[in-house]
Parts: sequence; C-alpha cells; structure tokens
Amino acid sequence: MNLILSSVLTLGIIALVASMILYLCAKKFAVEEDPRIGQISAILPQANCGGCGFPGCPGFAAALVKAATEKGTTDGLSCPVGGAEVMDQVASILGSANAEAPAAPTTAPTTKSEGTKPAVPVKLKPMSTDPKPFVAPEIDFSGAKQNPVPEITCGPKPAILPAGWPTRG
Repeated sequence: MNLILSSVLTLGIIALVASMILYLCAKKFAVEEDPRIGQISAILPQANCGGCGFPGCPGFAAALVKAATEKGTTDGLSCPVGGAEVMDQVASILGSANAEAPAAPTTAPTTKSEGTKPAVPVKLKPMSTDPKPFVAPEIDFSGAKQNPVPEITCGPKPAILPAGWPTRG
C-alpha cells in the first residue's frame, strides 16, 4: 500500500511540474493576432473562393490588415464576391477610405449558397475549323512489313555487333 501511495504522489508531482513548464512556455511563446483580422473576417462572405488571390477569407483579412498597417491603404485588394459594400465596411474597420474599391460584378452571387465565384466572361480563342490537323497521316502498308531497327548514330563503332545489326556505310 505504501508503494502505491508513493508512486501516485511521485507521478502527481511530475505532472504538476510539467504543467507549470507548459504554462510558462505558452505565455512566453504566445502569438498575438491583430483583433481587426477577426472583425474583417466576420464581414467577408466566407466563400473561400480565392477570387481575391488569397487562400480563403481569413488570409485575405490578414492581408488587408497588413496592407493597412504597412502601406496605409488597401488599394488593389478587393473581394469580388462581396463587392464594394463589403470593402466599404472593411475600410471603416481599418479607418481608411478605400476609394478604389471596385464595384461588385452584376453576376456575382450574394450569398454562400448561390455559389462561390462570380461569372466573369473569359475570352477564348475559337477552335480551328481546318480539318488538316485532325487527319491521320497516310501510311503505305504495301511493302514488306518489318520492325524498324534503329541505326547507331553516335559514338565510335563498337567492335562487336549482334548478327544482322545495321550499321552506317
């Protein structure tokens, strides 16, 4: 009984010391995030479409806050799904006027359930109507049917070749 009690007390003390070390490490190495990132992320449509060029809405929110703190403006950054309304709300949170926020496309979905990407017209090249590239080449099968044997074209001539192996003149 005495052995069990001492084992439990020893493990309890080890656990207490380990938990204090973990607590101190968590405090020392804590990563502080700007609270505006969470506020902006809550305003964004959460479509995570990548239309803004960033991996999801939280990444775009972090890029907006970084641009506002480093450059003082968010020009060139916009959410194609949320449009001008969302960018105006973002500008009010960041405390800067976002004058160059593009207007929302008329075909952009307004909610997550309608889709994730706006219908943007894509300029495609028309396919060629010339049938020549799609016609199989003509092959003459009238001669003797043999498997072609490659010629030795590089390096010195080997001293011994297999029987019947073609060589250059």
